[in-house]
Amino acid sequence: MEFQPRHNRPTVRGHRRLFTAHIAFIAVALCGSVAAQTPLHVLLSNDDGYAAPGLVEMHKALRAAGYKVSVVAPRDQQSGSSMRVTLGPLAVEKIEDDFWVVSGTPADSVSFALHELLVEDKPNLVVSGINFGQNLGANTNLSGTVGAAMMATQLAIPAIAISVGLDLSESGATPVRFPSTMAAFAPAADFMIKLIHQLEESWTRSGGLLPPNLLLNVNYPALANAHIKGIAMTDVARVGGFVPRYLSTQVDGEYRATLEHGGSTDDSVAEPDTERFARGYITLSILDGYLGVGGGAGDVTRRRLERIFTTPNN
Repeated sequence: MEFQPRHNRPTVRGHRRLFTAHIAFIAVALCGSVAAQTPLHVLLSNDDGYAAPGLVEMHKALRAAGYKVSVVAPRDQQSGSSMRVTLGPLAVEKIEDDFWVVSGTPADSVSFALHELLVEDKPNLVVSGINFGQNLGANTNLSGTVGAAMMATQLAIPAIAISVGLDLSESGATPVRFPSTMAAFAPAADFMIKLIHQLEESWTRSGGLLPPNLLLNVNYPALANAHIKGIAMTDVARVGGFVPRYLSTQVDGEYRATLEHGGSTDDSVAEPDTERFARGYITLSILDGYLGVGGGAGDVTRRRLERIFTTPNN
């Protein structure tokens, strides 16, 4: 080995500086890599209750896909609750890490999660479901599943509501009621993972996974994969997937509310979700959580109301 004069050889201090700089470079690179690969944080809720099979299946699929998942869901069945919120006492129980149960509605669950539980670690996305039964057409406004997603958008978090179809004729099936729905939960969860991946691929991280105030409403037929026709981007129909029926009981003045399948045809919109779903398509509808109306009919209505602002109030 050729001898080096002392002034050309690295000193111990020089080695330390080189080593420290090298470690710092690696740390910065690793931090950048970790930041680039940080998984989405998903808040999961529903309206069927925290132990419902659809939520369990969705939770399992999100975790298997590598996402960070926080669950904040109603303690009890809350179907048809829309965006109803609780005023007064609200019990919240942590049953395990990243899993809370709320005594209120789906909207309560999402609101409490975002205002209290996840303030320091806001989710990138709220997933509501998988719901037991389709939420299509006019029924969309009644849905607690959609209500939870709507609450998320009003609190500036992108959201997706996901439901699996329900065939009311299977209500008496044994040993498991609604076997077609139960069998479709797993493939519906797999579809949701693909949908979230698609949103991630087009996400620049400079904004949300979806534009502000918009949410997706997904309905997955209770069919075997071989019988699903495809995926359709649809409009919200004016008819409902289910319609209420009121049956009189033996008590005077008392009725029992139940549901029947509604019609699927609606000529008032181009691609009605009810019709496509009935034909065996997975439907995706884009909903506006802003609730305001712009252009078209909104402008016409504004013009019709102009005189009220100029007419004296006598």
